[in-house]
Amino acid sequence: MWISESREKSRFESSGSFQLRGQTIPYHTVCEDNFFVDEQGEPTATIFSYAYFRSDVQDASTRPVLFAYNGGPGSSSLWLHAGLFGPRRIRLEDEIHLPTVPPFELQDNPHCLLDLCDIVIVDLVGTGLSRLFQEKARREFYDTDGDVAALALFIEQWLNRYGRRNSPVFLAGESYGTGRSALLAGELLGAGAHRPDILGVSVSAVMLLGSTFYAPLPAESSAVNLITMAATHHYHHPQNKPDQATFIEQAYEFASHDYLTALFAGDALSAQRKQDIARKLEYFTGIRESFWISHRLRIDLMKDFAHRLLEDQGLAVGFYDARYTWPDDPCLKTANVIADDPAMGRYTPAFQAAFGLLRQELNITFDRTSKGLVFDVNESWNRKFKTSPADALAGAMRRNPKLKVFFASGLYDLATTAGNARYLATHSNLDQSRVTVGEYPSGHMAYLGEESARLLAQDMRRFFTSALD
Repeated sequence: MWISESREKSRFESSGSFQLRGQTIPYHTVCEDNFFVDEQGEPTATIFSYAYFRSDVQDASTRPVLFAYNGGPGSSSLWLHAGLFGPRRIRLEDEIHLPTVPPFELQDNPHCLLDLCDIVIVDLVGTGLSRLFQEKARREFYDTDGDVAALALFIEQWLNRYGRRNSPVFLAGESYGTGRSALLAGELLGAGAHRPDILGVSVSAVMLLGSTFYAPLPAESSAVNLITMAATHHYHHPQNKPDQATFIEQAYEFASHDYLTALFAGDALSAQRKQDIARKLEYFTGIRESFWISHRLRIDLMKDFAHRLLEDQGLAVGFYDARYTWPDDPCLKTANVIADDPAMGRYTPAFQAAFGLLRQELNITFDRTSKGLVFDVNESWNRKFKTSPADALAGAMRRNPKLKVFFASGLYDLATTAGNARYLATHSNLDQSRVTVGEYPSGHMAYLGEESARLLAQDMRRFFTSALD
């Protein structure tokens, strides 16, 4: 079933201003289609971009540009747009008890970086206001390497169009977008998967929010994820525990030594030692000792931890943000693991409405539907890759001794855990002197919640500023 909508190449402009760090920042926006064409010149797909230019800058030729996008694959950029990077963001007074019906409103974003750099927010092909026009091009764009090649080409052409080839380039990706960023840092310089043109675009800084590099880690996942379980357990049961930071580091120390040793021993572990380890795991996770013993000291975050932590209250915690809960009713079937989640189900209406309000402010007047999370894209995606994101990022850092990388994670994110980010940051052959790791009291979207957003923005600003030294 299809609704007819505009397929014309569109461009919309607007102007505005907002309050940031004690000053009024004026800006001009350009929101536009960026078409890809086939050999006959017919459009195959479009990337839709939302560009924010600080308008009181006399010469922007060397002003930094930040390119930001979400993940999925199949997610639009509305989350980062309305939550972190745009000059206007969704107003959420209490991030845990969110309104799920209109009216919603926007507010000036106190964490925006528009005083530091211009900002380009990107909907990848098939998401948001972007479109796939020709079905035969599906294999070209819904593909790990093809997606990165398209994004690199868009960035290179955007820099040329707006006279910004001499501007420092920042990348910021969330979730699947983190691996996309790692691959993109290589692709832009000419070290991509399929003998690309040497675009020669050098990246100054890469921010990875909710990190995943696509391949399973060569490590015990239960040990890697222990700090997320500990943080979540502490959030819901803080009684008789040290402060959360201490508790998390105690869990990390245990995971790094006694727990890993026990998992490595496997069936050779004595019954007494297994019981001792299981008792410690109960202390750090809130999951009963008997479960750990019967499950060989391992656990699945989605299938088990999310449903067992608060089972005495009849509640499940959110996979994307474990601060959220709802009744764990086995008779109520889950529609899908993304939208039908205690966290995503609560904040999706607010962010979708926020994007609708942004469309009005940005003077986007065509009738094209915004696709927030597109399962057709996700299910069609070819997840194979020629070069891993870890290798691509390590190679980019080797070629560019100025490149810096920031791994940022929400402590209550069960999907892309803080432990996973710690592991990737220290096991991807990266120059540790140029790597920053930050963890924040939120979930998959670490900018959700005023305290977490403030801490994340503070570190983010410091990171991007340092990349200009």
